[in-house]
Amino acid sequence: MKIKKILVLVLIILVVFFIYLTTLDKKVYYLSIGDYVTTGIDNDFEWNEQIVIYLEDKNKFEVYVNNFSKENLRTTDLYYMIEENEKVSINNKEKTIKNALIKADLLTLSIGMNDFIYKMSIDENNNLNDLYNYVDEVMLDLDKLLSIIRTYCKEDIIITNYYVPVNLINENNIKMIEYANKSLMEIVKQYNIKYIDISNYSKNSSLFISNTPFLSTSGNNLLYRQFQEKINNTLLN
Repeated sequence: MKIKKILVLVLIILVVFFIYLTTLDKKVYYLSIGDYVTTGIDNDFEWNEQIVIYLEDKNKFEVYVNNFSKENLRTTDLYYMIEENEKVSINNKEKTIKNALIKADLLTLSIGMNDFIYKMSIDENNNLNDLYNYVDEVMLDLDKLLSIIRTYCKEDIIITNYYVPVNLINENNIKMIEYANKSLMEIVKQYNIKYIDISNYSKNSSLFISNTPFLSTSGNNLLYRQFQEKINNTLLN
């Protein structure tokens, strides 16, 4: 009788576990936040929309939220948006950024490019030491930002790194962005965040809409493929 009871108990546990596995939420709540790399020109959200289509094809899609992205978003802007729990209206329903971060199964993030474009644009003859010091300040802000993001988002986060826009290429700006990308790599490791390397984009002008920092269709397609590979190796693995 004792053995029979044990077998019944084991069977019950297996049935419960099977029900858990079959009812487990396997759909992806996709949150996309960022600057013009995320929004694209005129809020086209090209590579983001491709990710949505890809998740739909894989029967993994649940929700897509991009309403917290802004073309001119800077690192500190996003930090204060989260700290103040900014609200947006989605389908006539109020959504807070903290709630979106908590629910997100996948967060794609692009932030910092506007910080660096500002510095590259105000003076073409920036002293290299001044540029490095500026990077250090931005990275301190980024560290704070990623810390608060990780407080709410416990799932997969993928961030893009930085490039020099084709219309702002010079030796010092290239060195500044190289330094920024090395710093970014060290910071994201602390928060278990994956990154997409777009630092070489500026070597190919066809990846941009002429003389602007905005990605062309070719640029968006390339970025999508990089995200797709990273998603396959993390979220969908």
